[in-house]
Amino acid sequence: MPQANKSLQSPSAQPGNDLRHRVEAVGVALTQDLDRVLAGLPSRPTGPQSLSNQVAITMVSASRLLKALDQDDPIATMQMLPGPRPLQQFLEAAASTVEDSEVVTQARDSVAAFDQLIRETTGDRSSFKAMLSAWLPEVRRVFEAERRQSIFKAMFELDGVSNELEVDTMILHPGSEAGKLDIVVTKCLLGLDRIRPDAGVKVGTFRTERESTETRERKHDDPRVPLTLDGNPALDGIEDIRLNQFCNSPPAPLLAEEFGSLVQYSLGPTGFGPGSKVDLVVTEWNRNELNDVGPNPETPPFFYTIPEMASRRMVFDLIVHADIYPGSGPKLMVYDTAGRGAASACDRTRALDLRRTPHEIQVLGTGLHRMRIKEYPRYIELQQFTFDKLGWDSAEFRAFRVAIQYPLVGHQITMAFT
Repeated sequence: MPQANKSLQSPSAQPGNDLRHRVEAVGVALTQDLDRVLAGLPSRPTGPQSLSNQVAITMVSASRLLKALDQDDPIATMQMLPGPRPLQQFLEAAASTVEDSEVVTQARDSVAAFDQLIRETTGDRSSFKAMLSAWLPEVRRVFEAERRQSIFKAMFELDGVSNELEVDTMILHPGSEAGKLDIVVTKCLLGLDRIRPDAGVKVGTFRTERESTETRERKHDDPRVPLTLDGNPALDGIEDIRLNQFCNSPPAPLLAEEFGSLVQYSLGPTGFGPGSKVDLVVTEWNRNELNDVGPNPETPPFFYTIPEMASRRMVFDLIVHADIYPGSGPKLMVYDTAGRGAASACDRTRALDLRRTPHEIQVLGTGLHRMRIKEYPRYIELQQFTFDKLGWDSAEFRAFRVAIQYPLVGHQITMAFT
């Protein structure tokens, strides 16, 4: 049976529109009826205190009611209103002071319709607000921030570890080989904090080599070997690429465990609690690592980071040389990696893993002075150190940033040049 062409569907036939119309109708009725009740009080309330003095309701409920009725959008009104029970209490208190009892009766019917709508759609007020937030971008940001903070707290307590700030930076520079790009990757985990001394923390997995001096010398000339900023092979993994001088707290003690050609690093003994916080700052240079493929909508060049532990804030910076992707800026894409791991940008088989996000890419322009991070004052100094070591002029680069409060563990933050 042929499927209907979605592009031929009228706007009213799109999924969710009938529900939205119903929500809006209930919201309009609530706004009108509650406003009539307020108008029927002995004096029109001038603020929460005034309303609380006239009707026996809390200041919090009074503030939410007045703020909600000031909204132009009925959906925004329903998002901000107190729940049905506080509204019923308000009407019970107002009934003794409003002369026209029919006004209160009509408002009670609207509140009952509000309560029935919640029960039939999502079952509870919290889930109902989550549904409404999808239609209100500004409200969505506040709603997500509150929920992300709750998730952060839960993961911190369950896993026993978090960090105050994660900074992931990628710098793209034309490679020494035609059609190739160098990429410099910096990761900063600042304020690593344990609340349990036994909490295990993986901080990196790298290939390691155990070879002869002759082989190592040969690899030194191989442009695809990960290098330190001094241009030396990072043969011992994370220890070679640490920049402890840019830590705010004591450098993180690390333990290494080998698994064949891999060495896995984990956080060593630190004690636990606020006085035991540590930092990790690493930078790795990969010469001629990437093919210089221009922006395109099907298989765009993309760069990503995936938070691996609970973090209060994450900053992801992409710093691109002016000769790379000229005239093009990146698009933000967020993928859920559960089940299938990291996703290629615009991969149609991963479309269901794409997640809506209220965040945006900030275009910082050129110059390191534009890249300040208030929680990490030494960040500009760290980047200047990197550019000086490599002999690159930071004025020839443009920078893009994604900053997220309480990023979700396992969500891939992607910047793609589509």
